[in-house]
Amino acid sequence: MRLLLLSDIHANAEALSAVLRHAETRGWERVIFLGDAVGYYPQPEEVVAVLRSLPLEAALLGNHDAILLGSDTGAGVHGLVMDVLALQRGSLSAASKTFLSGLSRHVCGGGWEAVHSTLLGSWDYVDSLARAQREPEHMSGNLLFFGHTHVPVIYLFADLEGRQLTRSVPLTQEKTRYRLPPNARVLFNPGSVGQPRDGIPLASYAIFDDDARVIEHYRVPFDVQAVQQLVAEARYPPALAARLTKGR
Repeated sequence: MRLLLLSDIHANAEALSAVLRHAETRGWERVIFLGDAVGYYPQPEEVVAVLRSLPLEAALLGNHDAILLGSDTGAGVHGLVMDVLALQRGSLSAASKTFLSGLSRHVCGGGWEAVHSTLLGSWDYVDSLARAQREPEHMSGNLLFFGHTHVPVIYLFADLEGRQLTRSVPLTQEKTRYRLPPNARVLFNPGSVGQPRDGIPLASYAIFDDDARVIEHYRVPFDVQAVQQLVAEARYPPALAARLTKGR
């Protein structure tokens, strides 16, 4: 099965549309959504409507989703972001809130498992090899999908002739194909659809070919100016628009 991996869309329907158009030409069957449909940008209803229409293999709860629902008010978010989520809480339809309330915190599939942030049950950021090293002992299998950091990366842990091999593989190209090595534990973050943070201002997503055990990672341009105009019209904080240009 070819699984489309989407994470951290953050109410950016323009970026989501660009990703889905691009992914259609690559071919996929079902979707794993790794959380954070809402927050930051002014199209939460449109994003949730698209997610509800997709064939979801798994759908995870992100910290922004949890805050909007009021189920986790201390999920590592402060200041202007809380103001944005309060606005979205007041405008989001009941059907969309019902969808968000049904999202899972941890899903195990065939040969993979998925969380938004970490298997340790917190909203901590797995944003370095040192932090990633805490995850393998809690994994039920050899492949973990996660999001939250907005930075696409692969972390690899393997035993090589009695020696522990650890590796971090940043994904900085517009297209990367990575075959999962045998007898290794792999953590994979496909990056953010709606708000890239590694200095590359392109939407980020991936397709996982379960049969071939291959990850295909892509970066896709989207209409940044259109999103920035929506931010201005909605009177969201200008800083949220500015960071899209920088990809940070």
